[in-house]
Amino acid sequence: MRPKLLLCHLAVGKDPASLREYVTAHRYDGVEWGLDGLRVPVARGRRQRILEGFRSVGPCSLHAPYTDLEIGHRDAEYAAAALRILKEYVDVTAEVGAHHLNLHVGSHALEPEERSWDTLVANLTTLMEHAARRGTLVTVENLRVGLTSDPETFAALLRATGAPVTFDLGHAHGSAWVQAGQGSVVDVLKSIPTRIVAGHLYLTETGDSHVPPAAVADVAAALDGLRAAGCDWWVLELHRQDTLEQTRRVVDEYLAKSPPSLSNTA
Repeated sequence: MRPKLLLCHLAVGKDPASLREYVTAHRYDGVEWGLDGLRVPVARGRRQRILEGFRSVGPCSLHAPYTDLEIGHRDAEYAAAALRILKEYVDVTAEVGAHHLNLHVGSHALEPEERSWDTLVANLTTLMEHAARRGTLVTVENLRVGLTSDPETFAALLRATGAPVTFDLGHAHGSAWVQAGQGSVVDVLKSIPTRIVAGHLYLTETGDSHVPPAAVADVAAALDGLRAAGCDWWVLELHRQDTLEQTRRVVDEYLAKSPPSLSNTA
C-alpha cells in the first residue's frame, strides 16, 4: 500500500485556502497542523472557525503544543495543568476527525531534576485513556535531545505505557546516540516496541532547522523500516517550500523504485 504523504502546515502557512490550493496542486494527501505556534482558542465561536479551517483542507493529523506544556514535569501541579490542557487537544483531535495527536515529552531537553518519570508514565497513560474514550489516538515522538532521544529510555517509556509512536527520522539522525556511532536511524526504529503510527520525514535536525535528504540513499533504509513496520502516514516535516519539495522529490523517487508493499502486517 502506498503511504499517505502529508505536509507540515508551516511550509505554506496557516491560511486554510492557501493550504488547500497547495495540497491540491502538489498532490499531497493532507496536512499535519503544528499547534505549538497555532493554539486553538477557548472562545467557542473562534474555536469553531479554526476547527472548520482544519477540516476544510482535508485529512490531517495534529501536533500538540509543547513549549509550555509538560505532563512529565516534577511539579505535580504544573504537570496536572498540562494534562488538563492536552486533554482539550485530544478533544479537538476527535472533533475534527484527525488521524492522531502527536505529543512531545521532555521537550527542549528538560533536565532530570525538572522531570518525574512516575508522573510522566501516569499522565501519559491517563491521556491515552482519554483519547481511547474519544475514539482517537495519541502518539509520542522521539526527540533529538533529552529523555526520548535515547533508544533505551524511549523504549522503556513505550513499554511502561503502551504508547504508539510518531517516528521522527531527523530527530533520530541528529541524536547524540546516532551521532556518536552507537547505532543507526534504522537501529533506533527497530528498538521501538510499540506500534509506529506515523513518520516525520526529513534527513536531520540541526538546531531548529530541518535538513532535506539530497538523494534516496540518504533515507531509503529508514523508509524501508517504516513500511516494514506498517507505517503509512508520512509527514514531510519541512518548514520551507523549497526543502519540502526537495524531500518530496526524494520520497517520490523512492516510492517509484520500491515494491508495492514492504509491510509485515500486509
